Amino acid sequence: MNHGIVLTIVVTACLLSAILCPSYAQLGETNSKIIYVDVSNAGDPGEDGSASHPFDSVQKGVDMADPGDVVQVAAGVYYEGVVIKKSTISLVGVKGSTIIDGNKTEETGIRIFNSPPNYSDGVSINGLTVRNCIKGITLSRSINIRLRDVNMTGNMYNFGDYTLQAHDIDTSNTVDGRPIYFWVNQSDKQIPADAGFVALVRSTNITVKGLHLTNNVQSLVLKNTTHSLILDLRVTNNWDGIYFDRWSNNNTIIDSEISDNLFMGIYVATSSSNIICNNSIVNNAYGLLLDSTVYADTLGGIPGDINIVRYNTVVGNNVSNSSKFAVYLVDCEDNFFFHNNFNNSRQVYSSNSTSRWDNDAEGNYWTDYTGTDSDKDGFGDTPYTIDTDNQDNHPLAGLFMDFHAVWQEATYHLTAITDRALSEVQFSQPDKTVTFGFNNGDNDSGFCRVSVPLALLGGPFTLVLDGMLSADFTERSNDTHSFLYFTCDGVHNVEIRGTSVVVEYPSSLLFFLLAVVTVGAVTVASARKRLGPALSG
Repeated sequence: MNHGIVLTIVVTACLLSAILCPSYAQLGETNSKIIYVDVSNAGDPGEDGSASHPFDSVQKGVDMADPGDVVQVAAGVYYEGVVIKKSTISLVGVKGSTIIDGNKTEETGIRIFNSPPNYSDGVSINGLTVRNCIKGITLSRSINIRLRDVNMTGNMYNFGDYTLQAHDIDTSNTVDGRPIYFWVNQSDKQIPADAGFVALVRSTNITVKGLHLTNNVQSLVLKNTTHSLILDLRVTNNWDGIYFDRWSNNNTIIDSEISDNLFMGIYVATSSSNIICNNSIVNNAYGLLLDSTVYADTLGGIPGDINIVRYNTVVGNNVSNSSKFAVYLVDCEDNFFFHNNFNNSRQVYSSNSTSRWDNDAEGNYWTDYTGTDSDKDGFGDTPYTIDTDNQDNHPLAGLFMDFHAVWQEATYHLTAITDRALSEVQFSQPDKTVTFGFNNGDNDSGFCRVSVPLALLGGPFTLVLDGMLSADFTERSNDTHSFLYFTCDGVHNVEIRGTSVVVEYPSSLLFFLLAVVTVGAVTVASARKRLGPALSG
């Protein structure tokens, strides 16, 4: 056959195909198509998703899409929420100009999920802005999600990931102008300071430090991530604060503020051997929620005993003003709580869980403890009972406070149990003294029990209250610490004088090195605000 005739036949066939099938432009994949959406086409009775008759809502385009299809959304503002319960479709807008606006009423701007046992797999979103929703974008029961140039802004809670999966989400995506860091298979790195949302998946030895994470569905999510350090964060005004999800073991959260989150402050699910230390966990519905419930995850089950939330240590935290419970435990065992200050109307809920609530010598401070301290040692005479399987055998008679003194690169812990707020704690090696103040008024009464490490300062001790020697105190010691108990009615300043002190190592750079740890006025004021009922009695 003549090659010219063949070419003519092929071209003619292609033209006829385009004429007879005008609704969709065909893609490279068989039967895949582009579905067009343009809000300016509202009221078109012939809308069918074609380039000439586009749908006027994003949801209509998504509903029409089949696997492999692209929903091409023109520039404009779309006042709606979009639900994607499909796989391998793409939602493509014009970066900075295609806007899904919840008009302050939509629950979620874009929700990607599916009904059990199915998953939404391989959904891609590119070039959209989602704004003015209660929740911006949420992922649940979905896998292999890809986001590019997606901006979430002005939502009450911008972004959340409830899946157990790794996704392809890079820093071109932002929440209120700050990038999302969704790291998969990373190690020995630190999250940059401009992060707006953080997810760590199958990663190890990651540092998350000094961030303010706010206005997200969750702000920090760990999935199968280990040996990572989270410190000096402010996690505020989210739906949920910090998530430790399946197999996220041996991580540490320390010296952070987790406050004013709508639901959970810290959530630990099927993860073990984590440390939660010296944090302020305030004004959340649930301060800490530890849950071993096995997920109905069809992507691969794991033995039930691996799922148990156990061996997590919760120490030195202020957990206050939780509207539901300070601590909520489900199917957990062998978690360890001590030296925490609990100031909540409902302290602990425990279902099928047994935990340790003291270290065999010292427990926690509970504002609803009704026992007495008749022997003046800083501990209640009777246990604090949570339920038949859980009790604090050594409840503290006052707030627990921990301070650090640093001397020639060594750190020493000085602790106090007191019903008054301490400030300006200082250690002086030349003077062999520890000094601190009380920031309460003249008429406040109370007690203080101070623990001093003998390696730092040894006795016998002399006590000076507001410049006057006092003999009205008790001193007890063990092999490592001395414990001084005294009443402090109307006292403003305290000086504890020792008789032996840590040695000064010879150095041309050291003259009279003084290590000072100061609890700033802002911190004290914040602590007093959180724990006001406990400090007023």
